[in-house]
Amino acid sequence: MDFPWFDIQHIIVAILVLLRISALIILLPVLGHQLIPTQIKVSMIIILTVLIYPLVEHQVTAITLEPLSFTLIAIQEILIAAALALFAQMIFTAAQFAGQLMSFQMGMTVANVFDPATHSQQSIISQLAMTLAMLLWVSSGAHHMFLHALIDSFTLFPINHSWSFPALMDLSDAAARMFVLSLKLAAPIMLMLTFIYVALGLLSRAVPQIQVFFISFPLTVGLGLLTFALGLPAFVYLVSDAFTSLSAQGPLFLRHLAGG
Repeated sequence: MDFPWFDIQHIIVAILVLLRISALIILLPVLGHQLIPTQIKVSMIIILTVLIYPLVEHQVTAITLEPLSFTLIAIQEILIAAALALFAQMIFTAAQFAGQLMSFQMGMTVANVFDPATHSQQSIISQLAMTLAMLLWVSSGAHHMFLHALIDSFTLFPINHSWSFPALMDLSDAAARMFVLSLKLAAPIMLMLTFIYVALGLLSRAVPQIQVFFISFPLTVGLGLLTFALGLPAFVYLVSDAFTSLSAQGPLFLRHLAGG
């Protein structure tokens, strides 16, 4: 009896599809977070592979069984998924970096907590900004955008397709936008506290008897938290807009990578 699904080409294509999906799920924010149970991640990867494989099996050209060639194609699939996930990770990095800037201006860099995602100490404001970004990620439906981008990626950039390296400039542009976004998020607190420090400096020169150090710490922390609370609508708008733009950045990057 002939079993066509045991064809070695089908198995190779299924493995490559599995690699692209698993790399994206593991590296994607929120879905790939360490607090998400491994069983859920594995189940999601298997389900997506079973659903997506029939859509792409006829789009793949014959792949050689040579070990070196197959290894290079497998690495390419992992790198494509990592590049897609990097677009989302940069927005979370921008929120985290903005939190670090705000904490530094407020004098709260000493009050750090352990971040299980990065295995490092992060400031409280940075953790708060990351938590808000995760909630906005889910509420804006960005995870749905990436699932659509994952399905479209096999059409926009088929398996075993050659790379167009100038497309990597899209990643550098995304990195530049990450720094711009972090400065926009931290700008209200940075500007307000800069004026506060200038005012305290002038006050210390005018009235040397005042202990500016004991006044500045509660003042900067209190006004910094107040400014952060008042600026939350702007924070939500900027981060949500950045997540919405991902629906265009990922497919555009894949088209450029395919030479389109």
